[in-house]
Order: sequence, then C-alpha cells, then structure tokens
Amino acid sequence: MQSKVYHILPRAKRYKYESGLLGKFEYFLKNFTLEKYIAKKDIIPLKIHLGNDGAFRTIRPQFVQKVVERVKKIPAKPFVTDSVRIAGYDYLEVANKGGYNHLSLGAPIVIADGIYGNDSIMVEAGDLLGKVAVASAIYDAKSMIVLSHVKGHIQAVFGGAIKNISMGGVSAQPRNSSWKEGRGKMHFLHGDIMKWNKEKCILCFDCAKICPAECITFIDKVYTVDKKKCFRCGRCARVCPEGAIEVPITHENFMKAVAEGAKAVLSTFDKEKILYINFLIEMQPECDCMPIADTPVVQDQGILISDDPVAIDAATLDLVTNINPLPGSLAENIDIEKNVDIFSLLHGKNGKIQLIEAEKMGLGSLSYTIEKVGD
Repeated sequence: MQSKVYHILPRAKRYKYESGLLGKFEYFLKNFTLEKYIAKKDIIPLKIHLGNDGAFRTIRPQFVQKVVERVKKIPAKPFVTDSVRIAGYDYLEVANKGGYNHLSLGAPIVIADGIYGNDSIMVEAGDLLGKVAVASAIYDAKSMIVLSHVKGHIQAVFGGAIKNISMGGVSAQPRNSSWKEGRGKMHFLHGDIMKWNKEKCILCFDCAKICPAECITFIDKVYTVDKKKCFRCGRCARVCPEGAIEVPITHENFMKAVAEGAKAVLSTFDKEKILYINFLIEMQPECDCMPIADTPVVQDQGILISDDPVAIDAATLDLVTNINPLPGSLAENIDIEKNVDIFSLLHGKNGKIQLIEAEKMGLGSLSYTIEKVGD
C-alpha cells in the first residue's frame, strides 16, 4: 500500500497572505485532522533542530508557531525540543537568539535529554547498535510532530525526517555510561576514536574550534583528544579541510546505524502517533549543527507532510532529483545525473541507503502518492 505525502507548493501567485507558503501551511494545518495523532491534553514534543551560532537557515519560527497554534486547538500542550547537540545551556541560548523561545512560538523550549544531556532511557535498536539511549522527553511522550529542515550532510548525505528522529532523538551519552550507548556509536562502529594523519594536517585548528565537547587540543602540535569528554559526534573530521581526521566507519554501516537509531526512537510510540513535516526551504549543503549557513544548493520546493518517515524522505529526494543547482552554491558546477538527487551528487555517496534500510526495518514505505496543495 502506498503512503500519502502532501506537498505544499512554494510559489505565491497572488499578493495576499493565503497565497504565500506560510498562509498555505496555516490553512493546511487548520483543515488537517491532527486529532488523529494527538489526544486532548497530551503533552506533545515538536522535534526540531535548534541550530548553532551562525546557522541561520533553520526552520523559520513563524512556521513552528503555526504548528504550536494548531496543536493547542486540539487542545493539547506542545513543547519544542531537541536533544543536546552542544552544551545544553548554550543550546538554549542559541535557540533564543534564533527566535525559538516561548514568547515567539507560544510554547516552551525543552532540552529532550536534560540540560546536561544525561536524561535518557535505554532502548533496543538493532544488530549494529544494540541498545541506545533515547532522550527521556521523547521516550515518555505519547505522540510527536517531527519538524525537519531538509539539508545536506557530509556523512548521512542529507538530513530529513529519519536523520532528525535518529540523531536528535538518541542522546549523546546516557547517565552513568559512555558514548558507546549514545548517538556517537552510529559514527564509531569500527573504532573508538578518530584517526589523525600528521602529514596532512596544516594546524588550522578548525577541528578544535568546532568541537562541542571542547576535548581537542594540540599539545606540541599533535592532535590530542580527551577520550572521556569526547562523545564522538565526528564534527572534527567533517570540518577538516585537508582530510587529516578520519572517522572509522563505512558509509553503508553508518546509514544502517542511522536507520536503527530511528527504529529505537519510533519503538517508543504506538502506530499512527507521529506526524512528519519536511521543510524543503533554504536547503544548504551541510547540517544545521555547523556554525555557518551556506548558500542553498537548489531552489525551495515547499513543505511535505506525511505520517510515514520513509515516504516523506523518499519524496524529498525525488523533488531534488533532476533539478538544476543554484548558481553561486557549492553545487553549481555539479554534473547532473539522471535519477540521482542533488545531495548524493554533492557528497558523492548514495543518500537513499538510509531509506532502504529503514524500509527493511518496517519503519515505512518507499512507495508513496503525492497530493499537491496550493497549486
């Protein structure tokens, strides 16, 4: 059976609010039966990435506010959340500066695994990960809305619904344990620390500057990592301009691990209790966890809504397949290949692997139908 994906088109063809993307999104939510997924008086996490200093292409607060407003009309009690990506207190400050706060959204901002990132519950994930720590504010919820800003990712190829619930729903490090039971394990299935190539290193120190755990130093010009503090996010390897730092994992295993992480999070919910909303807006080449916002690689494609995480991500990739890259972006000189999405071309890896693995695990279907809204 094919899953349904709604597509709110981005173009505004008339100069009135109802014709714009925000107006069409509000109208869709008003007429969509959200009560199918959320019960009255339930406390509901709106799972989102809150960004970083310098990352200003996250989901616009106006869109999040419309979701908050609609959830309150059920009536239910929404809160906007993500797990610790940088230090929890700093993450809340970043969120506030980006316009994510109670005043602007009408709902509180909550760190899903606590201000210190230790509040989580162990959940079975799969053959590669074993058990992982799911953030407690997500684990305890009865239903959830997942708001995903679509963008590229140097390891996952692209970030959509599956990556959002996997790497954002799994805590970095559970209480009284180590990174081996957190999201870091997705990156480090074949080793316990990054590999450093001294000959390639130019001592730019970008790796130390990006480290959210502040665990990288260069004692006597030697790349040194405090293994106890490091939660194995792999950002240091991603930002190295010379490829001097390597994370020990294959692309295929990493993508399967991402799917397993999503499976662990989804296993804590009953069926038909999660709604996914993908924002194909300002799709930059890298993750919102980086302290930058690069030029979008393709034109905006609007908003997708579905209750199937695999289908919505499949539709996302299809919308950015056989599409011209934007001039001046990282993708501008890429040779377009038929039936290959822009993110896979940009990062030189197959982004659909995470979707294929997720379908195998029963998380959803790659087969879908599109219903266009606001044509």
